[in-house]
Amino acid sequence: FGPDHPTVGTFVANLSTIYWGRGDTARSLPLLTRVSELRERNLALVLTTGSEEQKRRYMATLANETDANVSFHLRAAPKDTEAARLALTTVLRRKGRVLDALTDQVGSLRRRLDPQDRALLDRLSVARSALARIMIGGEGSDAAGRRAERDKLSAEIEGLEEEVSARSSEFRVASKPVTLRSVQEAIPTGAALVELVAYRPYDPKAAARQTRFGAARYAAYVLRRDGEPLWTELGDAETIDRGVESWRRALMNPASRDVKERARALDEVLMSPLRKLLGQTRQVFLSPDGALNLIPFGALVDEGGKYLVENYSITYLTSGRDLLRLKSGAGGGGRQGPLVMADPSFDAGTTAGAQGSTTGAQHGAMTRADSNAGSPALAGAIFSPLPGTKGEAAALGSIIQGARVLTEGQASESALKQVSGPSILHVATHGFFLPGRKTDGAGDARSLETRGMGVRMTGSEKAAVENPLLRSGLALAGANRGQGGAGEDGVLTAYEAAALDLWGTRLVVLSACETGVGDVRSGEGVYGLRRALVLAGSESQVMSLWQVDDAATRDLMVAYYKRLEAGEGRTEALRTVQLEMLGGNSKSEGGPNRALASQGPNVTANRSHPFFWASFIQSGDWRSMNGK
Repeated sequence: FGPDHPTVGTFVANLSTIYWGRGDTARSLPLLTRVSELRERNLALVLTTGSEEQKRRYMATLANETDANVSFHLRAAPKDTEAARLALTTVLRRKGRVLDALTDQVGSLRRRLDPQDRALLDRLSVARSALARIMIGGEGSDAAGRRAERDKLSAEIEGLEEEVSARSSEFRVASKPVTLRSVQEAIPTGAALVELVAYRPYDPKAAARQTRFGAARYAAYVLRRDGEPLWTELGDAETIDRGVESWRRALMNPASRDVKERARALDEVLMSPLRKLLGQTRQVFLSPDGALNLIPFGALVDEGGKYLVENYSITYLTSGRDLLRLKSGAGGGGRQGPLVMADPSFDAGTTAGAQGSTTGAQHGAMTRADSNAGSPALAGAIFSPLPGTKGEAAALGSIIQGARVLTEGQASESALKQVSGPSILHVATHGFFLPGRKTDGAGDARSLETRGMGVRMTGSEKAAVENPLLRSGLALAGANRGQGGAGEDGVLTAYEAAALDLWGTRLVVLSACETGVGDVRSGEGVYGLRRALVLAGSESQVMSLWQVDDAATRDLMVAYYKRLEAGEGRTEALRTVQLEMLGGNSKSEGGPNRALASQGPNVTANRSHPFFWASFIQSGDWRSMNGK
């Protein structure tokens, strides 16, 4: 077979399991290490080809071995430093690996971008847009015809993705395997990487295959610039996930009075064990896993009743491996100046919409359901005007040097798809995420003016939108009528956003609701706008985890950009503004919302509640806009 043949790896893995089962960890560990290195060499080759789905399926075949390596360290050899290094190296190499491979491949074409490359990426973008319109548009009267077109487009897209992989592999520089040392060298002095991992405990003595893996658990590894990795078990994943869901319900409701109590309970499980390992370290690079991707760790509450944001600067990563990309500065500088898109005319095409003067009451029944081009999946949804975004755009236009500001009818889907690496991309509008199943807590913020949407979908509509990247997006000009101009429908899905040209874009801010949420897949992060922006090439992202208050978001964003322009780091600028909101006595002033079809009386709430300041998180490069 040859030393790197996959079958050889399977034989060696089985032999290591035999030794492990006998309690002979000294013989098992070198074999596990050998298998891990063999898999890495094969993985580096396999991921240069195929579509995203093919890559994802291949990574799934390695999930058992990943869990086994972590289990071996935590369960069989917890005091063995080499076992810890093997477990963490495996996580760093495989967590978010499909996203990394796809980003590398598209980035390779963006860097070269000869006419053939551009044509290929344009064809892929057009095909994705066409599929998005069909998938979120439901089946309609010609169900069979739409299904046939959907299948045709899906096959075309998979073929184009394979071609992207093939073309990029021709000239992409071969990457070196990730090592703990290389990651450590990318960690700033005085900082720490916290790598959270969801794993299934492996029992090598189990007689039946179906009983070899236990219920999922969470663990954490801490890595500094120097020294060996530290680690701790966090507990049963199902129990922790219930705590996450309970806390998220409280966070999404500005009237909740037990938000700190729930935050303290979750902190005791998640962060109390980690604080012992972090010691005096205050700058943290955090790579969550599973449902932990959906919470703002800065809003957890420690033993002294303090929010973690008061003592820690937290930057989110898909994987600690991201630090290598950020260290290399592979994206370069922006190719266009800053772009601000805000206050879209959701009724573009109508007289009122063209003037940008409609009010929430005037919208009445003006919905996407009124248009044949509209999406039944969004039927009954009304994108009401957002005065806060208008003021936001005006303020940012004067704060951000050289910014181009597009509002009303110009804030369109077609305009957004024409960008080519703006240094900053700021979009202030309605955002949405359509869950695949009913979730508790929907509409908790409806008495406030938010930038999200409440949508009801029938069972058939849910089935029609299986791809999570088609269930999240942004509303732009013409969205209410499904007529965004240039053949677009006015709604940019995450699926389409992944094809944007953001190579060289240093910062993307989605000043809207639920732009950081999506379907969570252990080991691969969040499938939604968050993933799409990384795929598109952006260096850092600021996104929201729930429906956000319009007025409070406007004020937060204005203060954030003032600090960026003053030279503060991206993470620290957001943290400072959050601390100001936490410590102030300002009130939410109500007004139109960034939620879709949210109704109910406006209320006034104290902005020190984490609903207002904790929704936005910063992911990616933490440094200032000049890279310092």
